[in-house]
Amino acid sequence: MYTDRKSGFAVQIRLRILIFGLCGRNGEFMHKTEQEGLKYQKLYNWAHTLITSGVIKNMDKFPSETSLQKKFGYSRQTVRTALQQLEEEGLITRVRGSGTYVSYDSSGVNGERPQIGLLLSYYSDYLFPRVYDGIEASLTEKGYGIEVAVTKNRLNDEAIYLQGLLKGNVSGLIIEGSRSAFPNPNIRLYKEIKRRNIPTLFIHNHYENMSFDSVEMSDTRSAYELTKTLIECGHRKIGGILKYDDMQGIARYKGFIQCLSDHGLKYDDDCIRWYSTREMEDKFSKKGLTHIYRHTRECTAMLIYNDEVARVYLEFLDERGVRVPEDLSVVSFDDAELMDNTDVKVLSAIHPKNKLGYITRNHLFRMMDDEDWQTKNYAYRFPVRINDGNSVRKL
Repeated sequence: MYTDRKSGFAVQIRLRILIFGLCGRNGEFMHKTEQEGLKYQKLYNWAHTLITSGVIKNMDKFPSETSLQKKFGYSRQTVRTALQQLEEEGLITRVRGSGTYVSYDSSGVNGERPQIGLLLSYYSDYLFPRVYDGIEASLTEKGYGIEVAVTKNRLNDEAIYLQGLLKGNVSGLIIEGSRSAFPNPNIRLYKEIKRRNIPTLFIHNHYENMSFDSVEMSDTRSAYELTKTLIECGHRKIGGILKYDDMQGIARYKGFIQCLSDHGLKYDDDCIRWYSTREMEDKFSKKGLTHIYRHTRECTAMLIYNDEVARVYLEFLDERGVRVPEDLSVVSFDDAELMDNTDVKVLSAIHPKNKLGYITRNHLFRMMDDEDWQTKNYAYRFPVRINDGNSVRKL
C-alpha cells in the first residue's frame, strides 16, 4: 500500500510479473519469474519514493534505462517494466530522443502543514525507501509534512539546505551528516538550530564537534563481531575496503583493528584500501578494482564497507574466476540482499532499515513535546545482529 499524496487516498499497487514462457518441469522458470518480480518491485519502490518524497523534482531528468541497469544489475526488461508502471501512474514521462522526466509535482503536497525537515546524504537504492517509509509513517496522520533534501555528501549543499529549512520554520529536523568523519564547518547554522530550540536528531551518524543526539547502528561493535567470526574460522590475513569520509567507515575500522589486536594478529596497512565519496567512480572502475585486488590478493578474507561495494567487488572477483567463499571469504554491512541471482549471501551486519526510521521518528516526536530536549538523552544504538550469510569459509 502507498498513499497518493495528491488525493490522500490509499492506493493498492498490484505488481504485475511478466510471464515470458511456459513453466519448466523443474520449476526453474517460476523461480526466475519470482526473482524478476522482486527486482521489479525493489526498483519501483525506490523510484516511487524518490519522486513522491520530492528528492527528484518535477521536470527533473530521471535516470536512463542503461544507468538503472548498471546501478541495480537488473535486466533491461525488468527496468522497462518498472518504468512502465511509473509512467502509467503519471510519475514520469518518456520523451523520444530526449529521455525520461519526472512529471509529479510534490511542491504543493504539504500545503500549510507544519514541516519536519529530513536532510540525507544519499538516496541509496537499498536503504532510502525503507528508512524513509519508517520516518514518514504516521507523520501525515499527526498533521506534519516532510521536506526532504539530499546533500550527496557535500557540505556546501548541507549549508544551503539547512538555510532553506530554517527559513521554512520547521518544527523538527532529522539529519544524516555529510562527510561525517570530519568536523563540520556549518557551526553557525547548527548554533542557530539550538538557539531556536528546534528538536534535532541525527540518523546513521553524528558530528564529533556537535552536541546532538543520534540514532545509529553499533558500527564499531558490528565490525568487531564480523572480524571475530573470520578469526574463529581460521583467517589470519584479513584485508578491507573502507570509506574514510563517513563516520561509519572510521567506526568500522576501529572495530576491525581492535579485534585484530585482541587476538594478537598483525595489522597490514597495505591490505586496507580506502576510498571517499568523490573517489568512488575511480576506485570502483575496473582499473581501480584491479588495484585493490593486487594489494589484497594474499588475504584469505575481506571486510567491506557495505553490501553495495561488496556486490561490485564480488562481480569483479567472479570475472577473474575468484570464488567466494572457496577462494576468498567476505563480510560486510547492511544485509541489503543485493545479490539475488547468486548462490552467495554475504555475511553481513543487519541494518535495521524501517526500524531505524520509525525509532528516529518516535524519538523526535518525544523531543518535540519536551521543551527541555537539549538537556535530555534521546540517543539510541541498535544492538549488533548478523545475518545467516554463507560467504565465509572455515580454513
